[in-house]
Amino acid sequence: MSKFASQAFSISFSKAWLAPKYWGTWLLGGLLILFAFIPVKLRDRIAVALANRLFKLKALKKRRAIADTNLALCFPEMSAEQRELLMLKNVQIFVQLILGAGEMTVRSKTYLQNRVVVEGEEHIQSLLANNERFIVLLPHTYPVDFLGTYFCTRGHDMCTMFKKTGDPIVDWVMAKQRTRFGGVIFERDAGIKTLIKAVRAGYGCIYLPDEDFGPEASLMTPLFAATKATLPVLGKMTQLSGARVVPIYAAYDSQLHKVKLYIHPPMQDFPSQDVAQDTLRMNQEVEKLILRSPEQYMWSLKLLRTVEGSDQPRY
Repeated sequence: MSKFASQAFSISFSKAWLAPKYWGTWLLGGLLILFAFIPVKLRDRIAVALANRLFKLKALKKRRAIADTNLALCFPEMSAEQRELLMLKNVQIFVQLILGAGEMTVRSKTYLQNRVVVEGEEHIQSLLANNERFIVLLPHTYPVDFLGTYFCTRGHDMCTMFKKTGDPIVDWVMAKQRTRFGGVIFERDAGIKTLIKAVRAGYGCIYLPDEDFGPEASLMTPLFAATKATLPVLGKMTQLSGARVVPIYAAYDSQLHKVKLYIHPPMQDFPSQDVAQDTLRMNQEVEKLILRSPEQYMWSLKLLRTVEGSDQPRY
């Protein structure tokens, strides 16, 4: 960690955060700490009841519209009723994970390890046993932070990028959570080169491929039935770091009341000499992961903001 200390995201506690304008944030944080000790089955039932009410609020209208647009573009065969049911389940999972967010701050290593079940663990164990470098291809779902905890509590440090929320207290807590058992997080300004250096130094890397950074930095690449502005960097990261790419999907199983990690085999013959082909292959892997449990994915992100051939964003 010391090698990357100057580039790592760091924020120190400030007495200014005790001002009245932050009391709401502290109150919410305190409630989440209390919820961390409520039996999970009971907490999940409370979350579903809350989610069913939240789903009808006008405050979610914009996010629901974005999610509906994304789903309609990616799955044109899906009816409006099917999209609405998927989005309701998505909100239920979101609230279940939010009410459990305090666990990452105060619960023990053993407790957090027991909150996760893994399918395909042999794929990552093989890489670790052979001391191979690896990059995790991880689509955005609500329990993504459990992936870093899964690795770090088992003695393998991870690195990833961090996007500030705009609330310094939330940023401080999230940074503490994500590095509580090891690992390092970088601000986006640190750049891809910093991630590559960390992978070369032995860190596993968590790469989330979803955000639309606009047409200038991206290639328009198929994602399901849609075309998405996709950063063409994973192949280069893999080549320069000498890493293998391991696709993983983090889902919340509401029946087991646990986070489930689906670990797919490392991508073969990747990267190639063709950047466009590598970007397509990445999206195809993302599709396979999402299809594991489509209701888990963050469809409310502005995934398809760029419209090919137009300078006007979709939303």
